[in-house]
Amino acid sequence: MTLLDDAHAVVREYSTTWYEPVTSMPPGLDEAVSCAYLLMRGVDEIEDHPSLGTADKSLLLRGVGRLLQTRFTADDFDDLFRNHRAVLPAVTLRIAEWTALPSPDIGPRVYETFATMAERMAQWAEAGFVVRTATDLDRYTYAVSGTLVLMLSDLWAWHDGTRVNRTLGVAYGRALQSVNILIDRDEDTARHVDFWPDGWRTADMIAYARRELAGADAYLAALSPGPARTFCSEPLERAHRAVRLTAGLHDGVNGEEGDGA
Repeated sequence: MTLLDDAHAVVREYSTTWYEPVTSMPPGLDEAVSCAYLLMRGVDEIEDHPSLGTADKSLLLRGVGRLLQTRFTADDFDDLFRNHRAVLPAVTLRIAEWTALPSPDIGPRVYETFATMAERMAQWAEAGFVVRTATDLDRYTYAVSGTLVLMLSDLWAWHDGTRVNRTLGVAYGRALQSVNILIDRDEDTARHVDFWPDGWRTADMIAYARRELAGADAYLAALSPGPARTFCSEPLERAHRAVRLTAGLHDGVNGEEGDGA
Protein backbone atom coordinates (compact mmCIF):
# COMPACT_ATOMS: atom_id res chain seq x y z
CA MET A 1 0.00 0.00 0.00
CA THR A 2 1.34 3.43 -0.94
CA LEU A 3 1.21 6.38 1.44
CA LEU A 4 -1.58 7.85 -0.68
CA ASP A 5 -3.58 4.61 -0.48
CA ASP A 6 -3.08 4.64 3.27
CA ALA A 7 -4.14 8.29 3.45
CA HIS A 8 -7.33 7.52 1.52
CA ALA A 9 -8.13 4.67 3.92
CA VAL A 10 -7.77 7.02 6.90
CA VAL A 11 -9.94 9.66 5.23
CA ARG A 12 -12.61 7.00 4.74
CA GLU A 13 -12.43 6.04 8.44
CA TYR A 14 -13.22 9.59 9.44
CA SER A 15 -15.61 10.98 6.84
CA THR A 16 -18.19 9.76 4.38
CA THR A 17 -18.82 13.40 3.47
CA TRP A 18 -15.26 14.14 2.36
CA TYR A 19 -14.04 10.74 1.17
CA GLU A 20 -15.48 10.96 -2.35
CA PRO A 21 -14.48 14.61 -2.94
CA VAL A 22 -10.92 13.93 -1.74
CA THR A 23 -10.34 10.69 -3.63
CA SER A 24 -11.91 12.01 -6.84
CA MET A 25 -9.17 14.60 -7.30
CA PRO A 26 -6.65 14.21 -10.15
CA PRO A 27 -2.98 13.36 -9.46
CA GLY A 28 -1.13 16.15 -7.73
CA LEU A 29 -4.29 17.71 -6.37
CA ASP A 30 -5.23 14.38 -4.79
CA GLU A 31 -2.05 14.29 -2.71
CA ALA A 32 -2.36 17.93 -1.65
CA VAL A 33 -6.03 17.68 -0.68
CA SER A 34 -5.47 14.37 1.12
CA CYS A 35 -2.69 15.98 3.13
CA ALA A 36 -4.92 18.95 3.93
CA TYR A 37 -7.78 16.78 5.16
CA LEU A 38 -5.54 14.64 7.35
CA LEU A 39 -3.68 17.60 8.85
CA MET A 40 -7.04 19.20 9.60
CA ARG A 41 -8.22 15.99 11.26
CA GLY A 42 -4.96 15.60 13.17
CA VAL A 43 -5.27 19.11 14.61
CA ASP A 44 -9.01 18.70 15.23
CA GLU A 45 -8.47 15.51 17.24
CA ILE A 46 -6.27 17.47 19.65
CA GLU A 47 -8.77 20.32 19.90
CA ASP A 48 -11.73 17.99 20.58
CA HIS A 49 -9.93 15.40 22.70
CA PRO A 50 -12.16 14.47 25.67
CA SER A 51 -9.41 13.62 28.14
CA LEU A 52 -6.77 16.24 27.39
CA GLY A 53 -6.80 19.27 29.66
CA THR A 54 -6.52 22.83 28.42
CA ALA A 55 -2.81 23.09 29.17
CA ASP A 56 -2.01 19.90 27.25
CA LYS A 57 -4.18 20.95 24.29
CA SER A 58 -2.45 24.30 24.18
CA LEU A 59 1.01 22.71 24.41
CA LEU A 60 0.31 20.24 21.62
CA LEU A 61 -1.49 22.64 19.31
CA ARG A 62 1.16 25.32 19.66
CA GLY A 63 3.81 22.67 19.16
CA VAL A 64 2.23 21.50 15.91
CA GLY A 65 1.91 25.08 14.72
CA ARG A 66 5.53 25.82 15.58
CA LEU A 67 6.92 22.69 13.91
CA LEU A 68 5.00 23.21 10.68
CA GLN A 69 6.85 26.51 10.31
CA THR A 70 10.28 24.84 10.50
CA ARG A 71 12.40 22.27 8.65
CA PHE A 72 10.79 19.62 10.81
CA THR A 73 11.47 15.90 10.88
CA ALA A 74 9.37 12.96 12.05
CA ASP A 75 11.52 12.86 15.20
CA ASP A 76 10.43 16.40 16.03
CA PHE A 77 6.78 15.35 16.08
CA ASP A 78 7.63 12.18 17.99
CA ASP A 79 9.26 14.33 20.67
CA LEU A 80 6.23 16.65 20.80
CA PHE A 81 3.76 13.78 21.18
CA ARG A 82 5.94 11.56 23.39
CA ASN A 83 4.06 12.10 26.65
CA HIS A 84 0.65 11.79 25.02
CA ARG A 85 1.09 8.90 22.61
CA ALA A 86 -1.22 6.66 24.62
CA VAL A 87 -4.21 8.96 24.13
CA LEU A 88 -3.63 10.60 20.75
CA PRO A 89 -5.15 8.91 17.67
CA ALA A 90 -2.98 7.68 14.82
CA VAL A 91 -4.12 10.44 12.47
CA THR A 92 -2.50 12.97 14.83
CA LEU A 93 0.60 10.92 15.59
CA ARG A 94 1.22 10.58 11.84
CA ILE A 95 1.12 14.29 10.99
CA ALA A 96 4.73 14.20 9.80
CA GLU A 97 3.89 11.36 7.41
CA TRP A 98 0.95 13.23 5.90
CA THR A 99 3.19 16.20 5.10
CA ALA A 100 5.11 13.97 2.66
CA LEU A 101 2.04 13.62 0.42
CA PRO A 102 1.98 16.90 -1.59
CA SER A 103 4.64 17.96 -4.03
CA PRO A 104 7.27 20.43 -2.74
CA ASP A 105 5.91 23.26 -4.89
CA ILE A 106 2.57 23.34 -3.04
CA GLY A 107 3.19 21.50 0.25
CA PRO A 108 4.38 24.61 2.13
CA ARG A 109 1.08 26.38 1.34
CA VAL A 110 -0.78 23.49 2.98
CA TYR A 111 1.53 23.48 6.02
CA GLU A 112 1.09 27.23 6.43
CA THR A 113 -2.65 26.88 6.77
CA PHE A 114 -2.44 24.30 9.52
CA ALA A 115 0.38 26.03 11.35
CA THR A 116 -1.93 29.02 11.62
CA MET A 117 -4.98 26.91 12.42
CA ALA A 118 -3.20 25.01 15.20
CA GLU A 119 -2.08 28.22 16.86
CA ARG A 120 -5.58 29.70 16.62
CA MET A 121 -7.06 26.52 18.07
CA ALA A 122 -4.63 26.81 20.98
CA GLN A 123 -5.94 30.32 21.63
CA TRP A 124 -9.53 29.09 21.53
CA ALA A 125 -8.71 26.20 23.86
CA GLU A 126 -7.07 28.59 26.32
CA ALA A 127 -10.19 30.77 26.19
CA GLY A 128 -12.44 27.78 26.85
CA PHE A 129 -14.01 27.95 23.39
CA VAL A 130 -16.29 30.69 24.68
CA VAL A 131 -18.54 32.21 22.02
CA ARG A 132 -20.57 35.15 23.32
CA THR A 133 -21.49 37.13 20.21
CA ALA A 134 -22.05 36.73 16.49
CA THR A 135 -18.61 38.31 16.01
CA ASP A 136 -17.07 35.55 18.12
CA LEU A 137 -18.85 32.99 15.94
CA ASP A 138 -17.51 34.69 12.82
CA ARG A 139 -14.00 34.49 14.26
CA TYR A 140 -14.33 30.81 15.14
CA THR A 141 -15.83 29.71 11.81
CA TYR A 142 -13.17 31.71 9.98
CA ALA A 143 -10.36 30.16 12.04
CA VAL A 144 -11.40 26.56 11.56
CA SER A 145 -13.00 26.58 8.11
CA GLY A 146 -12.78 29.90 6.28
CA THR A 147 -8.99 29.78 6.18
CA LEU A 148 -9.17 26.18 4.97
CA VAL A 149 -11.20 27.21 1.92
CA LEU A 150 -8.76 30.04 1.21
CA MET A 151 -6.02 27.39 1.08
CA LEU A 152 -8.16 25.19 -1.18
CA SER A 153 -8.69 28.17 -3.45
CA ASP A 154 -4.91 28.44 -3.79
CA LEU A 155 -4.79 24.73 -4.64
CA TRP A 156 -7.34 25.22 -7.43
CA ALA A 157 -5.26 28.08 -8.85
CA TRP A 158 -2.04 26.06 -8.56
CA HIS A 159 -3.52 23.02 -10.28
CA ASP A 160 -5.27 24.52 -13.30
CA GLY A 161 -5.43 28.30 -12.93
CA THR A 162 -8.95 28.38 -11.46
CA ARG A 163 -9.69 31.79 -9.96
CA VAL A 164 -12.31 32.36 -7.30
CA ASN A 165 -13.93 35.08 -5.22
CA ARG A 166 -12.18 34.58 -1.89
CA THR A 167 -14.81 36.42 0.11
CA LEU A 168 -17.34 33.88 -1.13
CA GLY A 169 -14.81 31.16 -0.34
CA VAL A 170 -14.80 32.26 3.29
CA ALA A 171 -18.61 32.09 3.21
CA TYR A 172 -18.39 28.52 1.91
CA GLY A 173 -16.16 27.58 4.83
CA ARG A 174 -18.32 29.39 7.37
CA ALA A 175 -21.44 27.76 5.93
CA LEU A 176 -20.16 24.23 6.37
CA GLN A 177 -18.79 24.93 9.85
CA SER A 178 -21.95 26.66 11.05
CA VAL A 179 -24.04 23.72 9.84
CA ASN A 180 -21.76 21.40 11.82
CA ILE A 181 -22.28 23.60 14.87
CA LEU A 182 -26.03 23.50 14.30
CA ILE A 183 -26.34 19.73 14.03
CA ASP A 184 -23.68 18.92 16.66
CA ARG A 185 -25.33 21.03 19.37
CA ASP A 186 -26.13 18.17 21.74
CA GLU A 187 -22.75 16.49 21.29
CA ASP A 188 -20.87 19.74 21.91
CA THR A 189 -22.83 20.73 25.00
CA ALA A 190 -22.37 17.21 26.42
CA ARG A 191 -18.63 17.91 26.45
CA HIS A 192 -19.25 21.38 27.92
CA VAL A 193 -18.50 23.32 24.74
CA ASP A 194 -21.00 25.81 23.35
CA PHE A 195 -20.36 27.60 20.06
CA TRP A 196 -23.76 29.36 20.03
CA PRO A 197 -23.75 33.07 20.89
CA ASP A 198 -25.49 34.04 24.10
CA GLY A 199 -29.27 34.01 23.79
CA TRP A 200 -29.32 32.35 20.37
CA ARG A 201 -32.01 29.81 19.63
CA THR A 202 -32.17 27.27 16.84
CA ALA A 203 -33.81 29.78 14.51
CA ASP A 204 -30.88 32.19 14.97
CA MET A 205 -28.28 29.55 14.08
CA ILE A 206 -30.34 28.44 11.09
CA ALA A 207 -30.49 32.05 9.90
CA TYR A 208 -26.71 32.41 10.29
CA ALA A 209 -26.10 29.18 8.37
CA ARG A 210 -28.51 30.18 5.59
CA ARG A 211 -26.83 33.55 5.16
CA GLU A 212 -23.44 31.89 4.73
CA LEU A 213 -24.94 29.19 2.50
CA ALA A 214 -26.06 31.93 0.09
CA GLY A 215 -22.44 33.00 -0.28
CA ALA A 216 -21.36 29.37 -0.58
CA ASP A 217 -23.86 28.84 -3.39
CA ALA A 218 -22.40 31.83 -5.23
CA TYR A 219 -18.88 30.46 -4.71
CA LEU A 220 -19.90 27.14 -6.24
CA ALA A 221 -21.90 28.70 -9.09
CA ALA A 222 -18.85 30.67 -10.23
CA LEU A 223 -16.71 27.53 -10.54
CA SER A 224 -16.38 26.02 -14.01
CA PRO A 225 -16.74 22.23 -14.36
CA GLY A 226 -13.55 20.66 -13.04
CA PRO A 227 -11.88 19.45 -9.85
CA ALA A 228 -12.79 22.47 -7.72
CA ARG A 229 -16.49 22.21 -8.55
CA THR A 230 -16.44 18.44 -8.07
CA PHE A 231 -14.81 18.81 -4.66
CA CYS A 232 -17.16 21.50 -3.38
CA SER A 233 -20.54 20.33 -4.73
CA GLU A 234 -21.51 17.36 -2.58
CA PRO A 235 -20.49 18.76 0.85
CA LEU A 236 -22.49 21.90 0.09
CA GLU A 237 -25.55 19.90 -0.90
CA ARG A 238 -25.24 17.87 2.31
CA ALA A 239 -25.11 21.10 4.29
CA HIS A 240 -28.29 22.35 2.61
CA ARG A 241 -30.04 19.06 3.35
CA ALA A 242 -28.99 19.22 7.00
CA VAL A 243 -30.35 22.75 7.38
CA ARG A 244 -33.62 21.84 5.66
CA LEU A 245 -34.03 18.83 7.96
CA THR A 246 -33.18 20.78 11.11
CA ALA A 247 -35.45 23.66 10.12
CA GLY A 248 -38.28 21.22 9.42
CA LEU A 249 -37.90 19.53 12.79
CA HIS A 250 -37.66 22.90 14.51
CA ASP A 251 -40.79 24.21 12.78
CA GLY A 252 -42.61 20.99 13.62
CA VAL A 253 -41.77 21.24 17.29
CA ASN A 254 -42.75 24.91 17.41
CA GLY A 255 -45.97 24.12 15.60
CA GLU A 256 -46.87 21.41 18.08
CA GLU A 257 -46.10 23.73 20.96
CA GLY A 258 -48.19 26.45 19.37
CA ASP A 259 -51.17 24.16 18.78
CA GLY A 260 -51.11 23.10 22.41
CA ALA A 261 -50.96 26.60 23.82
